[in-house]
Amino acid sequence: MKKESYEHLCQVADSGQDAFISHPDSSERGIVTSCIRQTGHLVARTPQGQMRCWPFAECEETSHVKSGPLV
Repeated sequence: MKKESYEHLCQVADSGQDAFISHPDSSERGIVTSCIRQTGHLVARTPQGQMRCWPFAECEETSHVKSGPLV
C-alpha cells in the first residue's frame, strides 16, 4: 500500500467510518480501528474479533463484501 492510501484509511477510520484492509501474507482481512502514525501501522479487527497490527506497506485496501459480518 502506498503512503497516500494509508493516510486516507487513517482519516476514514478516525472519522468513525469503516475502512477495510487485507494482509496478503497472512490471508487475513479486517476493519481499521486505528493507526499508529509514528510507526506506520494499521490496527484492525478481523471477522473473528481478533485485533491485528500490520505495517501499512504490507496491507492492501479492500472494499467490504457483504458475505458476512465484520463486527
